[in-house]
Amino acid sequence: MKKRNVKLSKTPFDTYAFCAIFLLASLTFLFLRILFTTSAPLVVNVFVENKLIDTLDLSVNQTKTYLKADYPVFIDDITLEIKDGKVRVEKEESPYHYCSIQGFTGIVGQPVICLPNSFYIVIEGLK
Repeated sequence: MKKRNVKLSKTPFDTYAFCAIFLLASLTFLFLRILFTTSAPLVVNVFVENKLIDTLDLSVNQTKTYLKADYPVFIDDITLEIKDGKVRVEKEESPYHYCSIQGFTGIVGQPVICLPNSFYIVIEGLK
């Protein structure tokens, strides 16, 4: 089978079209960032088996432990640390330690999930 040689050439229209699409995408990103930025105080919502069990202020440095005795679905105690506006799972017991490996996060809406403990946290703004 014969190989086809296709010659591509760049025209001024291609350059203008690329610049216009890039500019439109950048403006859309900036608009969405401004639209979804909140000035409300941020909190860490703590869930066990999809039930909200605690709400912690993200602006206060603190460490909190959730005990296995209070939540039988836990393999062992789970410790959260809030420091400098970020949160992490400091100590937990699970087969792969996924939630403690993630480290500190300050991203609003990004969950930190600890399985099989049925435990997760999410940073959200107060309404």
